[in-house]
Amino acid sequence: MNNIERVCKKIFRLAKGVQCEVLAEARESALTRFADNVISQNVASSSLNFSVRLLDGGRSAWTSFNQTDDASLKGALASALEILRRQKKDPALLPLAKPRALPAGRNLFDRETAELGPSFRARKAGELARACRKAGQVGCGTVDNGAAEITIANNLGLFARHRESSVKHSVTVRDRDGFGWAEQHAHDVNEIDFRGLNETARAKAAAGRGPRWIKPGKYTVILEPAAAASLVSGLGLYGFGGRMYTEGRSFAAGKLGKRALSPLLSVEDNAIDGASAGLPFDYEGQPRSKVTLIENGVLRAVVHDRETARKAGTASTGHALPRPSYMGPLPLNLAIKPGQGSLADLIKGTERGILVTQFHYTNILRTQAVEMTGMTRNGTFLVEDGRIVCPIKNMRFTQSLAEAFNNIEAVSALAVLVRERGTISCPAMRLSGFNFSSSTNF
Repeated sequence: MNNIERVCKKIFRLAKGVQCEVLAEARESALTRFADNVISQNVASSSLNFSVRLLDGGRSAWTSFNQTDDASLKGALASALEILRRQKKDPALLPLAKPRALPAGRNLFDRETAELGPSFRARKAGELARACRKAGQVGCGTVDNGAAEITIANNLGLFARHRESSVKHSVTVRDRDGFGWAEQHAHDVNEIDFRGLNETARAKAAAGRGPRWIKPGKYTVILEPAAAASLVSGLGLYGFGGRMYTEGRSFAAGKLGKRALSPLLSVEDNAIDGASAGLPFDYEGQPRSKVTLIENGVLRAVVHDRETARKAGTASTGHALPRPSYMGPLPLNLAIKPGQGSLADLIKGTERGILVTQFHYTNILRTQAVEMTGMTRNGTFLVEDGRIVCPIKNMRFTQSLAEAFNNIEAVSALAVLVRERGTISCPAMRLSGFNFSSSTNF
């Protein structure tokens, strides 16, 4: 990771005077996978990849490579310059960004976490495996950790660098025909509650034995944080990106400043020092801004890069993604404002509803209405008179997210960090009138 600045300088010299932007991504990752209560895989990888964008007189070209010896650099830049020469001019193409003062952001790097070895990961996998074997259950999942360093530089003087560590413990437990799941992400391994996650997944699996079939229809749902985050991420991706907004394809188009969702919902995107902090600059090297997207149900703003900001007649919020990006700028560090009470309180306040641990296979159906479909997984339960009465078979939902988040009845006080199309700090929620379109036989 220490030679990136030197390589960037070589690339700038080889660019021969045209505008040149470099994105360097250095990643180190390791993973221990276990299945059927036995470790089945242990892998580690290290990579350094470069993406180079050249601009000259309205023309642009892009190339990528992972070899940085002099001959490889010379060949890659020569090819890119030839491609650049043959491109058609785009009069709307923006020049590269000039350097600006960048926020420091939160320190998200922990060396101990980045350097966890296979023996540590094996011990954590073994703790679940032994408990499952003793109880006649089957455990599977992963323990993984690593570090990433992102560098954005250009030959106009911009140079921005950020690094962070990561660790994840993800477990799924089977108890005959019952399944349970739990997962936690962090930048510091000391924040991971390994025992608590194992116990949660095992208890859900035991409680999930003998699931019953119930009729599809509209139900009150209690969404645990991971399930709620799946829906919030869809709302963010298809509702609050600057490109979709300027093209009139976002449900927020024409509604900024108006209440369109529940007054119990407030959402911000804050990569600097928020609950889901991350990269403090965007992929144009511009400072990220804290953006309040939803305030008590009122749509306040969308996020922009320089291109969409120009079209919207406003300023960039520092949310550019790597080029080329068909989605345009997106909010990827969302935080939902917590409410009151616990998940147990949400259940107690439910006359009849469905408790959802996790969604999967979630996909957008209609972007304008932010209509999404997906399925429940690894712990779905029927709630009656404020208590869980039985496990139920998995169900498919088909639901407008704009409608769903207008029907929030309660939001819990505890927000959990979830990795779902970015990073989301998300509490549990209770929503009314949630549409389950079909049931399954599993």
